[in-house]
Amino acid sequence: MASVRMYVAFSVLIVVVIFLKALDFQVLHWSRPKVKAQESITCYLKQVTCPNKTHILVLNRDRLYHQGDVLTVRVVARGKDGRPKTYGGDFFRARLVSSDRSPQASSAGHVIDHCNGTYTVQFPLYWTGEALVKIQLVHPSEAVEALQRVREVPNKRVFQCIFVDPNNTKAYYTRQCFSSANPSLLSHQQCDFSKPAVNGTWICEKPVDKLPCSTISKCRWNPSKTRAKVLELVSQEEKKLFQTPYLQEELQVGPNDTIHVLEAEPPTPQHLPACTWDKSAALGHWSGKIWKSSLCNVRVFAQKDIQRCLANKTVYMQGDSTIRQWSLRLQKVVPLHYNESIMDPTALHGGDNSQWNISVRYRFHHFPVRGGAWNIYYDFRYVVDELDATTGGTNTVIILGLWAHFTAEPPEMLRSRLYAIRAAIHRLKRRAPGTRVFVRTATTREHKGGKLEFYLLGSDWLAYQITEVIREMFRADPDVVVLDTWDMSVCQPGKDNVHPDQTMVDSQLNTLLSHICANPN
Repeated sequence: MASVRMYVAFSVLIVVVIFLKALDFQVLHWSRPKVKAQESITCYLKQVTCPNKTHILVLNRDRLYHQGDVLTVRVVARGKDGRPKTYGGDFFRARLVSSDRSPQASSAGHVIDHCNGTYTVQFPLYWTGEALVKIQLVHPSEAVEALQRVREVPNKRVFQCIFVDPNNTKAYYTRQCFSSANPSLLSHQQCDFSKPAVNGTWICEKPVDKLPCSTISKCRWNPSKTRAKVLELVSQEEKKLFQTPYLQEELQVGPNDTIHVLEAEPPTPQHLPACTWDKSAALGHWSGKIWKSSLCNVRVFAQKDIQRCLANKTVYMQGDSTIRQWSLRLQKVVPLHYNESIMDPTALHGGDNSQWNISVRYRFHHFPVRGGAWNIYYDFRYVVDELDATTGGTNTVIILGLWAHFTAEPPEMLRSRLYAIRAAIHRLKRRAPGTRVFVRTATTREHKGGKLEFYLLGSDWLAYQITEVIREMFRADPDVVVLDTWDMSVCQPGKDNVHPDQTMVDSQLNTLLSHICANPN
C-alpha cells in the first residue's frame, strides 16, 4: 500500500514539474521583449537580396559587338551584409536602352536563374550605337515565396451577390460568394452556380429559406474587405519585403558598362517572313514608338490598311478590360458605330462599319472579376459557351484575353479554364476550319501608390506566371496563335499600366493585324 502511495505521489510530482516547466515556457514566451522580434526581423532581412550589394558583370566587356550578336550579363545576388546568396528565385526585369540616338530604342533581356544566387541575362543586339544595360530587382526571392504562398490561398478575394425577392423588389439580401469550393459551407447552405463543363466555379451563401437561388441579381468584388483579408496572410517580416530598398529597385550599373554596337559583318538582310500561324512576333525591340519584331514582319497599319484588313470580317473579343481597350481603339480608328452603351462592362457590345462591312463584338468574361461595380450576373458568359455558340468561318476572328482578373487566384483555376477553352477552340476549328483564334498574354502593370495589397493581388511576378501558363497551354497548338506581348511591355517607352498608352495599344494591334493580314492587299 505504501508503495502505491509513493508511486501516486511520484506521478503527481512529475505532472507538477511538467506543468511548471510549461508555465515557465509560456511566461518566457509571452514576456519576450519586442526588441527581440525586431532583432529577428533585422537578421532575416540581412539574407534578402539587396540591390545596392548585388553585383552586375558584363561578360566579354572588351570584345567588339555587332548588330545581331547577344550580350551576356551575369548577376550575383548578395544580401545586406554583402554575402553572395546560395539560392535563386529573385524576379528581375532587364532592359537594354539606347543612349545616343533618336528615336529611342529599347529591348527586353531574358533572365536565366541558375538557382544558386547567380543569374545570366541575355540581350539580343537589335540596333547599332550606344546601349545601356538596365536591370531592376522587382522582387527578391523571399518576396516571391510570399507571393507564391498567398496566390495558392483560395477564396481570399471577397465577392458578393444580391438576391432579390420577385414579389417585393425592395427586399433584397446580400450574400458572400466564392470562386472556389468552400468546404465550410454545407450543401443546404449554398447556391451552387458552378458549371463543370467549362471548369467554372461560383458558389454563394444561400439567401433566406423561401428565396430560391434563381433570384440572384447582381454581383461584385468587394475591394475593401478583400484588402483586409489579404493583408492578414503576410507576416511583419514579409511586409518589409514590399518596401524600399527591396521593391522595384534598379541595380547599380557601372558608368563603363555602356556597350557600343557596330553594324553587322557582313550586313544581314532586313527582310523578315510574314507573321503566319507559326511565326510569333514576341521577340523584338522598340524603335521610337514602333515595335519591331525580330521574328516576323509586323507592319504599321494606317487607318486605310486596317479597314482593308478587316473588311468583310467579324471580330469577336472576350476577356477583361485590357481586351476591351483594343475594341475601343478600333472603334476610333476604323471607325465603328456602337449599338449599345459601352458603360456596361458585361454586355455584348457591337460596333459596325457599313462601308467596309466590319463588325466588332466584345464581351466581358465570367467571374471572378476585379472591378468593384455591381454587374448583372446573368449578363456574364463563359468563354466556352460563346465559342460553342459561334458559327465561325474564314471571315471570323476571335481574340481572347484572360489574365488581369486571374493573377490573384490559384494558378490551377486559370489552367483548368484554359483546358476547357482549348477543347472548345478545337470543336470550333473542326466545324469551321477557317476561323482564326488568338490568345494574348499578360503585360506589366502599375501598382497604385506602392500599396502592399496591389502586389499581393496583381504583382508583375503574378502576371508573368499567367503568361507562362498561357504559353505552356497553347505553345504547340496549331489552332491558336499566342499574341505574346510580355517583352513588348517590359521595355515599353511609356509607363507601366494595366491599360497602357496608345503607343502600346497600337503596336499590340499591329501585331494582331499582321497575323490576320500577313501580306499587304
